[in-house]
Amino acid sequence: MSRLLHFSYDILLEFSSPVGEHAFALRCMPSSFPGQEILDCTLSLDPQVPYTRQRDGFGNLLQIGRIGQFHDHFRYTLRGSARVDIAARQQERAMPVFRFPSAYTQPWPELERVLGQLNLPRDPRQRAWSLARAVHEHMAYVPGSTGVHTTAEQAFASGQGVCQDYAHIYLTLARQTGLAARYVNGLPEGEGASHAWCEVWLDGIWTGIDPTRCQWTDDGYIRFGVGRDFGDCPIERGVFLGLADQTQTVFMRVWEQ
Repeated sequence: MSRLLHFSYDILLEFSSPVGEHAFALRCMPSSFPGQEILDCTLSLDPQVPYTRQRDGFGNLLQIGRIGQFHDHFRYTLRGSARVDIAARQQERAMPVFRFPSAYTQPWPELERVLGQLNLPRDPRQRAWSLARAVHEHMAYVPGSTGVHTTAEQAFASGQGVCQDYAHIYLTLARQTGLAARYVNGLPEGEGASHAWCEVWLDGIWTGIDPTRCQWTDDGYIRFGVGRDFGDCPIERGVFLGLADQTQTVFMRVWEQ
């Protein structure tokens, strides 16, 4: 049965001194596909500047713009609603790149030993689940212990990280065992920050699995973007002129009316 979800997502970037010529690329607007229908969605920017809408090579919606004047903050706010029904997903082809290592998901020397100790099932669905459970049991969720450039190998060695790290480790293991798997970011039901999980290609259908929470995804997840890893689909990326530090404040909410 489908669910009608409302969502809000608010990001505030604050700069320690004014910056200019700020070019940005956002992937903060979800798109419709079988299983997820976006009923309405509005994006507000502060400073208010025009932006263009495009799609990247993975089909993700891109919002691209530029702030020419000097400013000490950049805020973007998303509001909308979606009808989610994972039972309505349809079969599709898996891009070959989702079967191979990527920048954040390179295998490391001890990986074969780790996989050998797991005694994985031959059935792809059972194997996908066993890997999620193994990652969840190995890792401790510790905000601030890793950064956006942390690789799967580094996070696995430390044994701690956040959802991005859980996803990268899972993707590395899954691809090494013959599964096609991709990185996903978006919003889960509840309040807090944006989230990252994975999708595995099972029986021709991209099926969501969340190693951080050790569960298959359900109708409470709203997908923003997909890629080989975080580097393909960051929610926000930009460059600016100026010597400034920046801090980020994030708050999201997904609820059912």
